[in-house]
Amino acid sequence: MSPREIQLLLVDDDPSAIQVMSRMLAQYPDQRFATSGEAALKLAAEAAPDLILLDVDMPGMTGFDVCEGLKANPALAHIPVIFVTSHDGSTPLQVAAWQKGAADFVTKPLVASQLTARVSAQLRAARLIEDLKRDSLFSDTSSQPLGGQTPCLLIVDDDIASIHILRHTLAAVGNLHFAKTGEEALQFARQLLPDLILLDAHMPGVDGFDVCRSLKAEAAFKHVPIVFVTRFSDLRYEMRALDLGAADFIAKPYTPAVLQARVRNLLDLKRRTDAELQAVRDHWRQVGDARVADIVGAASDAIVTYNAAGKLVLINAAACRMFGVGHEQVIGSPVQALLGDGLPMEDLGRSDPTCTTIARADGFHLPVELSVSSVGKGASRLTTVMLRDNSDRERLEAESRSRIEAETASRTKSLMMSYIAHEMGNPLNGLLGFAHIIGADTEYPLAPAQAKRLEHVLACGRRLQGLMRDVMDIGRFEAGKLLVHLRPVDAARCAADALAAVSVQAEQAGVALSLLPVPPCSWVCADTGRLHQCLVNLLTNAIKYNHSGGWARIELKADAQQLVIAVSDNGMGMDALQCQHLFEPFNRLGREDDVALGAGLGLVITRQLVEAMQGSLRVDSRPGEGSCFTIALPGALPAAAGA
Repeated sequence: MSPREIQLLLVDDDPSAIQVMSRMLAQYPDQRFATSGEAALKLAAEAAPDLILLDVDMPGMTGFDVCEGLKANPALAHIPVIFVTSHDGSTPLQVAAWQKGAADFVTKPLVASQLTARVSAQLRAARLIEDLKRDSLFSDTSSQPLGGQTPCLLIVDDDIASIHILRHTLAAVGNLHFAKTGEEALQFARQLLPDLILLDAHMPGVDGFDVCRSLKAEAAFKHVPIVFVTRFSDLRYEMRALDLGAADFIAKPYTPAVLQARVRNLLDLKRRTDAELQAVRDHWRQVGDARVADIVGAASDAIVTYNAAGKLVLINAAACRMFGVGHEQVIGSPVQALLGDGLPMEDLGRSDPTCTTIARADGFHLPVELSVSSVGKGASRLTTVMLRDNSDRERLEAESRSRIEAETASRTKSLMMSYIAHEMGNPLNGLLGFAHIIGADTEYPLAPAQAKRLEHVLACGRRLQGLMRDVMDIGRFEAGKLLVHLRPVDAARCAADALAAVSVQAEQAGVALSLLPVPPCSWVCADTGRLHQCLVNLLTNAIKYNHSGGWARIELKADAQQLVIAVSDNGMGMDALQCQHLFEPFNRLGREDDVALGAGLGLVITRQLVEAMQGSLRVDSRPGEGSCFTIALPGALPAAAGA
């Protein structure tokens, strides 16, 4: 499953914390958000996510309450829950988290690399369990079921003192076995088939990472939890261990109660997994041939089986649709008549699926993902071919490549223009400086006509300076270097200042400006200068693309945890196609011949600045009726302004 198919549910009563987590986990674009425990349970019940990141401390229903609610619902109990808290990870808090059934526990401030590594590890573990359930239909290969028996733990450490401490900490948890080297660990693990392994990272010879890699490559240890317990707390080691399939990475010195609770938590998870796998195997042992035939017939993938003589003995409905044939028409016919001679079926064996193209009888070529497996030998041999239509996937991949290429080209263009603008800055400043000197020279004053021409030169220079400043801002944003300084800002005052800044332009254009009544609290978390720049950009457009006698206004609306600033006008407006390309640099939406000056950068800069301030920018526009741009920013308390 690709990251785009993963759905995350982020739960925190602080919207800014949700935004931070969302940005860190941007590789998973399918994200839903909840700011209360009640909302989280409702969203999870509507569509179960693949993983939940859950704040511990929330008003009303706490994170622990939410976790209990999830685990009490059979349809949601399997979802991994990672607790996120601003506490220091105290012993009672962590113990409570493990006892509630948490999959992991991280503390704020969050580290992006650590958070993504732990989320990836939990998603990988959940996917592994689903794969094991599927594989259990065909194989009984697995670790020894834990059931109700006493757990078996293998502890691997080359330090005698560490082994003694672990023995004392975990004596009540299960039967303990010990190994002092990586070689011994591999030998004992294969003999004992333990329910959990605690592993030191660095040992002479075969180290803990090598042991973990070797065991996770074997089917018997796929879902056996491996916990690294080591004195090396470097984040690089933690990410490496999690990437190899470890269930957790605990640095020494640890709190015995926390380690014991975590081990019990992982053993409970293994016990549930063992029970689920056994239930799946038992179920399918009871399913008869008729039921299997029903399942094959209803499968969405095309399934074809032929015998040792090369004659078709089974074809499901999906295969009939794929090849455009009837069931009775092809049963008993040579497989080559259906699949053709070009498919390397005999060479594929039980290998990974292969992408290829098949030619149907009507001459249509269809991209498919093909896999082949065989059972039996000699005359009893049966070969099954499974084919999945890849038409939609190839189309989506082509669209994704085109989008990435377009985004790359846009970034390259912006960065190049930023570089050019930077290099042009010094000579332009020199030209404007000399122009100012000429205009201010009282000894050799300019004639009135010359002074007017010089004013045109200065005006053009200032416009060019503004254009270069915008281009450089775009370059900084693309390079991740656009800085904003967030603090409580009075949005009403900022709106009034922006209206004052464009008042002369509005008066010359015959456009009336207004600020609608302000709500009681109009403070936002923003950068004062950047917010002013955004509002001036939006007001300038509202004036430029308006008509004499028109209007432009600002309205502030309080919305939950946000403040919405709406800049609207009754000007020219835009159609749907223009709105689609609205935020492309240098795109003036077909208005290049208009008398209104502009380079098509103002809205691009505005959106980038709003997003840098952890907000969002939306537009609603209709041709001939006008436009409304809304900026949504996190709210702030006025009292914080003086802090």
